[in-house]
Amino acid sequence: MELILLPSFVAICLKITIFFRYQKSLTTENFALLTFFVAVFIWNLVELIGLDGVYSRDTYFLLFLLAYCSIVFVVHAYLCIALENAAGGKDLSKLKTFLNVMLGYLVISIIFDRGMIADIEPNGFTFTKIPGDRYWIFQLYFLGGIATALTILVRGMLKLGDNLSRARCLVILIATIPSASVGVSVVLFQAIGLQVTSSLFQSLGFTLMLGILVYAEEKSRLFRLLTFIPFTKERRLHKKIMNQVTTCIAINDDPSTQQPINLKQMMREFEGLVVEHVLEYYQGNQKLTASALGVSEATISRRARAATTQSSKSKTMPSSNNTVASISLADECLQQSSVRITE
Repeated sequence: MELILLPSFVAICLKITIFFRYQKSLTTENFALLTFFVAVFIWNLVELIGLDGVYSRDTYFLLFLLAYCSIVFVVHAYLCIALENAAGGKDLSKLKTFLNVMLGYLVISIIFDRGMIADIEPNGFTFTKIPGDRYWIFQLYFLGGIATALTILVRGMLKLGDNLSRARCLVILIATIPSASVGVSVVLFQAIGLQVTSSLFQSLGFTLMLGILVYAEEKSRLFRLLTFIPFTKERRLHKKIMNQVTTCIAINDDPSTQQPINLKQMMREFEGLVVEHVLEYYQGNQKLTASALGVSEATISRRARAATTQSSKSKTMPSSNNTVASISLADECLQQSSVRITE
């Protein structure tokens, strides 16, 4: 295998692995995500075929048209994913109808209208397009679609009252960074006359984006992913847990030479930390917090008062900096609560 084919081949293998590993999330839970997967897979496959072998000019032209059609589907699916996660319960039927009409127009224009893509020409190891008079429509759709989706996601992350939806918007934005940066840069460079292509870069960017989106489709995996993202509440909580775990496992051979561990106190601090975390997600609603954690409202009220009392006694270290004793117990509680968080 030639070295130039390696990135596309690796991306294809990773996409196949993603499909079989998270088949349920793709085929039964989110049609827009499935459309995105099929589109990026076809785009990647066309790229691999185009780079491998010598074909006639007409064959290369057909591959180009198929690649650009798949890009249109990628933008369409990405817009739908953004709308579904940031809609906040609004009716999107009319907007989706408009997007479907635009999708049909662009696909038909790319295939049958040489005003969109006039022809192709050699470009080193491959071919590049010769834009037609109406190629600006494709550029506008691509750049406008990406910008619109990003705006929708940012607004959803900042304005939505649903914690789960806000978390999804954040993860989608982060997943978009690699592929969007490459794609937008290529379009802008082409707009000023530079002959560049996204080959060898975009396929891996799309694969990384796809992997994150599919992984985060399930609620517990979404909140687990948030523990790796800096500045999130989940990340702060995870760091507190890991700090205490490190302290607990660093036991000396002679216990008398170290500060004794007060297990009961640590468990009380753990309960207070989890209650505070879930209570914050529910914006102080003790009834919802009690339901999510499977305890009584009286227990939540008591833990909240204890946390408030401890916070007033410690001015230099707020109660939210308390640590916990068991990572497995923390993961279990947080997964249970995250699955129930829908508001």
